[in-house]
Amino acid sequence: EKYHVDRNIHIVPTGIEIERFYQEKHSIADTEELRKKIGINKNDKVILFVGRLGKEKSVDLLIEGQASIIKKHPHCKLLIIGDGPDMELFHKLAHKYKIEDKVLLIGKVPWEEIPKYYQLADIFATASRTETQGLTVIEAMAASIPVVAADDESFKNIIIDDLNGYLFKNKHSYVSK
Repeated sequence: EKYHVDRNIHIVPTGIEIERFYQEKHSIADTEELRKKIGINKNDKVILFVGRLGKEKSVDLLIEGQASIIKKHPHCKLLIIGDGPDMELFHKLAHKYKIEDKVLLIGKVPWEEIPKYYQLADIFATASRTETQGLTVIEAMAASIPVVAADDESFKNIIIDDLNGYLFKNKHSYVSK
C-alpha cells in the first residue's frame, strides 16, 4: 500500500510449529528437573522473557520492574532466555538493583529446548516495541502462558488487553499488570 501497489495484498506470517509448545508435550518430571537445574524453587513464580538481548528489546524495563515486583512478591523470578550485545549490561543492571538471585540470565538455549523453558513460566513478558510479528508471544500463548506485553502495534493483532493478555505503556503499568 505504501508503494501504491494496486493488487490484492496478503501477509504470510512466519510459520511456528505451535504444537512444540503445548503443555501436554512436556512431562512434569522434565519440567521439575529443569527448575532444579537453573535454581527455581517450588514456591517461585516465574516471569519469562525469550529473545535477543539488545537495547531495542527493552529488557532493562523488565529488570527494573522486577526490582519493584519482588517487594510484593519475594518468590518471583525473572527468567531471561537469549543472548546478545547487551547481556553484560543486563547482568550489571540486576547487580545494581541487588536482585541477581531474582533475575536469571540463562543465555542462549538450543532451539529444540526453548519449549521446555516456557513450561517453567507463570507469565510471559516482553517490553519490546520493535517486533514485526511477535513470535515469542505466539509461542507463549501456545504454551498456555498468560502474556504481558508492551502496548505496541505488533502485539495488538495478537493480544486483546484484559481478555487474552495484558498490554502496558510503561514500567509502572508493567509492574501493576
